[in-house]
Amino acid sequence: MKTASSLAISFLFLAFISKPLLVAPEQPLVDIRGNEVRTGTAYQIVSAIRGAGGGGLTLGEGRNGLCPLDVLQLGSDLMWGLPFLFSPVNNTVDKQDYVYESTDLNIIFVTSQIRICGEPKVWKVDNYDESKGQWFITTNGVVGNPGTQTLESWFKFEKVDGNNTYKIKYCPSVCESCVSLCSDVGIYYGDVYRRLALSKTRPFLVNIYKAEDASNGKIVSVI
Repeated sequence: MKTASSLAISFLFLAFISKPLLVAPEQPLVDIRGNEVRTGTAYQIVSAIRGAGGGGLTLGEGRNGLCPLDVLQLGSDLMWGLPFLFSPVNNTVDKQDYVYESTDLNIIFVTSQIRICGEPKVWKVDNYDESKGQWFITTNGVVGNPGTQTLESWFKFEKVDGNNTYKIKYCPSVCESCVSLCSDVGIYYGDVYRRLALSKTRPFLVNIYKAEDASNGKIVSVI
């Protein structure tokens, strides 16, 4: 169990930031073909670096036991991983909306292949792992309900160049009075798996593919 002092010390690894008011988004996310990304449509998140950069994302056993499941990157660029839905902070249920850059959203695995662990397959930042010195990306997050109690479940995509390439960022803006971590999402190579974790030095660069267009990849799971 983590003490208040250890948590306070661990927060020094990453910058604190006060969140501004939410502002109107400007640019929609686009997939690798240049089409706008929409809610209610399944996509795959795949490394923008081919070859040694690895492939897409899947679910695998957590560091302290099987559940909750962690978010992992597949080692081969022939494996494009499991599909996702994106649910922005301003999402509505009555229609499909665009998903915008630099806007808080939930990232949700959509798969019937993995039936173990009953928690939602929604990304969240886990508690600080003192043994590995990392903030890992795991599941059991919350969809919607933006505010203090759900800060760990909100991520953003930010464009890094003109080739429809993005980095994933954890820097929630859903609570203007809250203070929270602010960091890119990267890959941790410290054990047998490639685990997603917060990183201040090497962001995980990705392309977004509409799931039905990913015919050259394999939807696979580590489990």
